[in-house]
Amino acid sequence: MTKVVAIVGATGRQGGSVLRTLHASRSYKLRALSRNPNSDTARSIALECPGVEWMQADLNDKASLHRAFTGMDVVFGMTSFLDPELVARIRAGDVDAEFDQGKNIVDAAIAEGVKLLVYSGLDSMERLSGGKYPGAIQFEGKYKTQKYLLDRASRIQGVVIYLATHMQNYIHPRFSRISSVDNQTIEFTFPYHPTAQLPLVDPTTDTGPVVQYILDHPDEFSGAPVEVCGGYYSVADMVNAYVQATGKPARYVQIPFEDVGPDDLVQMFKGISEFGHYDGKGDFVELYKKISHRFTTLAEFWKSSSWTGPVHNKLPPVDQ
Repeated sequence: MTKVVAIVGATGRQGGSVLRTLHASRSYKLRALSRNPNSDTARSIALECPGVEWMQADLNDKASLHRAFTGMDVVFGMTSFLDPELVARIRAGDVDAEFDQGKNIVDAAIAEGVKLLVYSGLDSMERLSGGKYPGAIQFEGKYKTQKYLLDRASRIQGVVIYLATHMQNYIHPRFSRISSVDNQTIEFTFPYHPTAQLPLVDPTTDTGPVVQYILDHPDEFSGAPVEVCGGYYSVADMVNAYVQATGKPARYVQIPFEDVGPDDLVQMFKGISEFGHYDGKGDFVELYKKISHRFTTLAEFWKSSSWTGPVHNKLPPVDQ
């Protein structure tokens, strides 16, 4: 019998990748969830993926999640720290705002009899750092959701995926600018050491194939997080790939940690620099030998990107 899958955040990078991959497989019946299923983005994806059912759902609205998960066998769930409404709540002092959304997903899935919930989470930087960086709330809300889900293994099978650093971070206006020296060279700006090795992934192309493998082989997963990572690269590697792919001048400029924004971002970048993105690395290699998917390379990312460069030199507020 064909399994029915609900996809949270179907118009975003991760959810959109899951939707397109599962739709192309023709192995699942799909329900795409969005706060606004009538948006231009949702309509465009609906034309690209005919036959998908679209339904309105809001992670802050428990009733909408119950409706969306009714009759589902599987749910792909995620929360986005970059959601402006979520950011506003967190900046106002509600540090558990993201966990509340994740808890809503888990509770609704259990209540509606969902058998498998694949959740896109992150490890705890407080745990990874031994308590040194407890304020990286971008990690903690997802980690709390992971624990909440896996603690209910008797009621639902939970599989957690950890996405690596998004390649798209390099084109975020906070981390790129035009050089004031020649008004031409693009400067990519992070606080990382130029040779620091970071796990990178293109979520728009690489999330879906990993999630499909989990759905196709659920018995292979028993609670250990699954890393979604195309490989480890330095920031210098990423900048060099941009130059080679585009022919445009660019360089890397290491900025002070304190220049990235509020304290939670400072703690996040310091934590990643000192303790890494995962608790160890390389576990994903053996799994990926089984997956018939070639992860996006740095050169492929830049060649397929429509990014034309920074539009200004002033970094926007960190909450935008």
